[in-house]
Amino acid sequence: MRYAAPAVAAILVVTAAGCASSPPAYTSPAYTSPAYTSPAASHPPRGFTDNDKPTGWIVGTVTAGGTGPCYGLVTDDGTRYALHSTAGARLDKGARVRVEGTPAKIRIDCGPGRLLEMTAAEPLR
Repeated sequence: MRYAAPAVAAILVVTAAGCASSPPAYTSPAYTSPAYTSPAASHPPRGFTDNDKPTGWIVGTVTAGGTGPCYGLVTDDGTRYALHSTAGARLDKGARVRVEGTPAKIRIDCGPGRLLEMTAAEPLR
């Protein structure tokens, strides 16, 4: 038994030393929520917004012609346009034209491409 007391004391010292070197217990930081401010009240947009951008003049080749109201046009860079006009203009398929257009206010199926309201057309030579 004489040797048991020093052995027990050594075990207690080693155990206590092991506990002293362990990392401290994790404590979560206090959570503070960010200040919330509600957005300023506004009215809904009136009419067309992002779609109502003037397009201007476009040059291309007529892919669907006739006397309307629907036409097709492909520009030199490959952009397709579906044109709509109630003016009754005659555009011949394969002709090179310069067309002025604005975003269409009505939704009508005039074929593949970006729908535009054709406001003027001029043949190119």
